[in-house]
Amino acid sequence: MPIITLTTDFGTKDHFVGAVKGSIYSELKEVRIVDISHDITPFSITETAYILKNAYKNFPAGTIHIVGVDSEISVENKPIAIQMDEQFFICCDNGILSMITNEINPDKIVEITIQEPEDDKLSILGIFIKVACHIARGGTLEVIGKRIDDIKKIYEIQPQVNTEKNQIVGSIIYIDNFGNVISNISKSIFQNVGKGRPFEIKARNYKFIKIYEKYNDLVDFDIPLDKRQDDGKKLAIFNCANYLEISIYRSNLKTVGGASNLLGLDYRDNVTIRFI
Repeated sequence: MPIITLTTDFGTKDHFVGAVKGSIYSELKEVRIVDISHDITPFSITETAYILKNAYKNFPAGTIHIVGVDSEISVENKPIAIQMDEQFFICCDNGILSMITNEINPDKIVEITIQEPEDDKLSILGIFIKVACHIARGGTLEVIGKRIDDIKKIYEIQPQVNTEKNQIVGSIIYIDNFGNVISNISKSIFQNVGKGRPFEIKARNYKFIKIYEKYNDLVDFDIPLDKRQDDGKKLAIFNCANYLEISIYRSNLKTVGGASNLLGLDYRDNVTIRFI
């Protein structure tokens, strides 16, 4: 049974997600629909790219991903479909997929040329669903579009390394449910540039000279539980997606807060690593 995933900024209060699922089932009854996220910050391309990149690789080959963020079709926001890493992605050419394609070359890219139904107000309810169901039935991309060679790039996702190779300047691209702030600095670029040298991480007025492997590595378990005072401590860590993250230990945005509000860190703020 084919799998179609949904990633949108629709939220769950309105009817949109239900309407999308209903439209898919009307086209194709034998299908599994998986929600990746519907709580993307509205129109946030970088946030969508980060979430999709770290979710899609867990799905089996042949999975079809519909991305409904900034999905209103225009001459500057054309619908595309990509076959890559044995999976399919359907979205508008707004830069979302550039975070994935900078590491994995697409097998095939097409600009979708089938006509949008006149009675559909959202492209995700019309073209995207028709293309997804076409692929799910075993159809090829050539039938629904014309081959193109490239897609729009998001250059802000890439951190910058200075000419002396002793500094990486990145930025915050995502804030998660715990208030952890995730930068665009990957573990691989940190290791390639740093080459084992001591370092200092700076985010606003806060400095870090150590990167933990796990959140609870900062806990001294030899100290009795009732005497520990680790909750609320700040730390730097490479998260499960292998991106540098600034965190507050055992954070909770609804109670004690997280790195985003306690440290005053926000989307696009700089994170700098200086190697000594």
